Amino acid sequence: MYSISSGGYNSRHPKDFTMSRPNGLAHYLLLIVKCPALFRIGMEEVKTESNCAMLIRPHVPYQYRSINGEYTDDWLHFDCDDPHFPENTSLLFHRPIPIDSAVRFTLFIQQIMWEHNYASLDFRATNIHLLMGVLLNNLAQTLQKKEIPMPCNPYISKLQNIRLSMQSQPYKSLTPRETAGELGISPSYFQYLYKELFGISFKADLIHIRIDYAKDLIQNTDLKLSQIAEQCGYNNEIHFYRQFKAKTGMTPGQYQEKAKGI
Repeated sequence: MYSISSGGYNSRHPKDFTMSRPNGLAHYLLLIVKCPALFRIGMEEVKTESNCAMLIRPHVPYQYRSINGEYTDDWLHFDCDDPHFPENTSLLFHRPIPIDSAVRFTLFIQQIMWEHNYASLDFRATNIHLLMGVLLNNLAQTLQKKEIPMPCNPYISKLQNIRLSMQSQPYKSLTPRETAGELGISPSYFQYLYKELFGISFKADLIHIRIDYAKDLIQNTDLKLSQIAEQCGYNNEIHFYRQFKAKTGMTPGQYQEKAKGI
C-alpha cells in the first residue's frame, strides 16, 4: 500500500531558494519540477528542464535549486510497504523524466492531497493507494515513451484531449480540417501529428471509435439500427452499414441477431 505523509502543489519559491537535505528523507520524494533546476543527488549533479518529474529514494542526500528565476514544483512525501516497489520502479529514480503535461500530474497530486486531508477514513487509504498507483504508472509509461523516441511538441496534450472527446462524443461531426483549425495548424500537419502520436490515422481512429460504440449500443439497448447510426455520427445509414461490415465482417443486422442469440 502507498501512504502519504505530506505534499503540495504549485509551490513557489524566490530565485535564491535552495532545498538541501544532507541525510535525505525518511520517505520517498516525488517532485514535479516546473522550471529549469539543478539537482545534486548523492554525488551526481543533474540538470532538469521545465516540466520534469524527479523521484528520490529514502535516506539519499540531495539538494536542488532553480537555475534562474523562481522555483516552482509539486511534491509528495510518500511510503510504500510493498517490498518489491524499489525494484519494480528502479528505472524511475534519480533521473529527470520529461512530462508532456505537468497539469495532468498536478491534478493527480491535488486529488491525492484532498483524499489525504479530507476523505472519509473508510475510503482514504484505499483511494490514496489507487491514485498513487495510477500516478506512478503514468510516470513509468512516460519514461517508456521517452526511451522509444517520440516527437516532442506543444500539441500532444491537445491531441490527447481531442481523442478523449471523440471517445465521449462519437456522434459529433468531426473533420481533419475543422479539428486542425481549432489547433491553428494545417490539416496535413494535424493528420501527421495524430498518426505519429497514436499510431493510427485520424479518420481510421474515428471510424474505429464509432463502430465500437455502435456495437455496444446494439448489444445493450433496444434502439433501432437507424437510431444507432445517428447516435454514432452517421447521417447516411448505407455508409454506416458499409463501415460496420468492413470492421466486423457482418452487417449491423447480423451482429444484432448474433447478440440476441448470445
